[in-house]
Parts: sequence; structure tokens; C-alpha cells
Amino acid sequence: MTIFKWLNENLEKTLATILFMAFSGLMIVNVLMILISNEAIAWASEGVMLFFVFFVWIAISYAFKERKHISVTAVVDLLPETGRKGLAILVNFLVIGFFAVLVIAGIELLLHPSVQNKSSLLLKYPMWIFYFSAPLGASLSIIRLLQNTIVDIKNFKKETTV
Repeated sequence: MTIFKWLNENLEKTLATILFMAFSGLMIVNVLMILISNEAIAWASEGVMLFFVFFVWIAISYAFKERKHISVTAVVDLLPETGRKGLAILVNFLVIGFFAVLVIAGIELLLHPSVQNKSSLLLKYPMWIFYFSAPLGASLSIIRLLQNTIVDIKNFKKETTV
């Protein structure tokens, strides 16, 4: 298995699992510290927030990869099959456009001096790391949406049996 194939199949799943374990573990340790010593770990909430924000952005991309996002299909189900497929492709392009705007805005924010010169309060990591989560997650989502759209276009003329 090539590295690209492995990344295509496992990147978001692996990153999301690691991030989920990191913020869950840190929360559990912090709660145990409160129960045992009546004192919380001062920097734990900041660490949990950082891990959680990255987890959410990665999980959004993973949900696109697996086609597991929630959707409302009451009106869409009234359309014929070609109409549903065409609408799905159109929606994919609209969502890709939305995420492209997020990537551009996120990069502009990353380059802004107010972000470049700040560090977090307790952990003292550069704040650009926190703000990097949005363009990273949006970029991964664009890749997954493009993959889905290509598959949808290739299968547009094929009949589905549902």
C-alpha cells in the first residue's frame, strides 16, 4: 500500500482518534486531580480546547469522506433520481466554495500581525497554531468533497437500486 493510498484511507480517522484520546485523557486526568487533590491542572482547559478544535475540524473532513453528514431529504426525495444526483453535485460545489472562503479567510487571519505576535495564556504556544485548525480542516474537507463530486459525476448516468 502506498503512502498516498494509506493517507487517503486513514488520515482523518487516525488524527481524529489521536486527538479524541488526547482531549478525553486530559479531561479525565484533570477531573481525577480535582477529586484527589481538590486542585485542577491549570493549563488543562487550554490543552483540551486546542485538541478539541483540531478534532472537530478533522472530524468534519472525515464525515465528508464517509458521506456521513446529517442531511434533510424531505424535498430532495420528491425529485427524480437524476434530479437528486444533480442537486447533490451542485450542493457539493456550493460547499466547496464555502470551504474555499474559509481557507482564504483562515490564511489571512494566520498572516495577521495580531495572531502572529500572540501566544496562549497558560501553555504559551503560538496562537497561529490554534488558528491553523480552520484552514487545515477546510482544506481537507475540500479534498474529500472533490473526491465525492468526481465519483458522483462518474456515476451520474448509472442507475442506483435503492
